[in-house]
This record gives sequence, C-alpha cells and structure tokens, in this order.
Amino acid sequence: MYLVKDLVEGRIVYYWVDEEGSTRSPLVATFALAEDWWKQFMFDRYEGPERRASVVDRRSNTEKRLRMDQSNRFASTNVQGRRETDRPVKVTFDLVQKRIKEMTGS
Repeated sequence: MYLVKDLVEGRIVYYWVDEEGSTRSPLVATFALAEDWWKQFMFDRYEGPERRASVVDRRSNTEKRLRMDQSNRFASTNVQGRRETDRPVKVTFDLVQKRIKEMTGS
C-alpha cells in the first residue's frame, strides 16, 4: 500500500491506496493518524499467532532506540525491526504542490 498526502477542500489529508490506486483508508488529518491506521490494518489482516500485545513497536521511539543501542554492545543488527510495520512510514505520493498549482492556475 502507498501513503498519499493530498489537499482536499483546502486542507491537507493523508490516506492509503492499494496497488491499483483504490483508496483503502479514510481521509485523516495527520501523518500520525495515517500511520496508526495502517499499523492497525496490517495487524488486523495477519492470520498467524500473534505474540505482540501492542501495535506500537518499542523501536518507534527514536531516542529510546538510540539509547538502547549505545548502552548495549549486543544491540540488534536490525535496528528498524523485522516486520513491515516496524519500519518508518513514508509518504509515497505528495499531491499537495500539484493541487496548489491547479488552484492558482500556475
């Protein structure tokens, strides 16, 4: 899935689309809400046995992760985690500038 940042009715929104371009999530107002929606979506669709009690990964706190890595000489070689949901989310398609140009006629 891909994260889209768009301008809708004068406000910035985020939403997820699938490989075919179909919208999969509601429009949300912040990047954090979009990330939360995606993580919950991914956890809900997983059918195997779940050992994690929380969708929030402990490595998501960058400062804590750095502190742990510096204090532990046996720190993990996979700092971002093994799961797809452990890796930082990034905006794939930023349509805001395009929408602004369309509005201003530039």
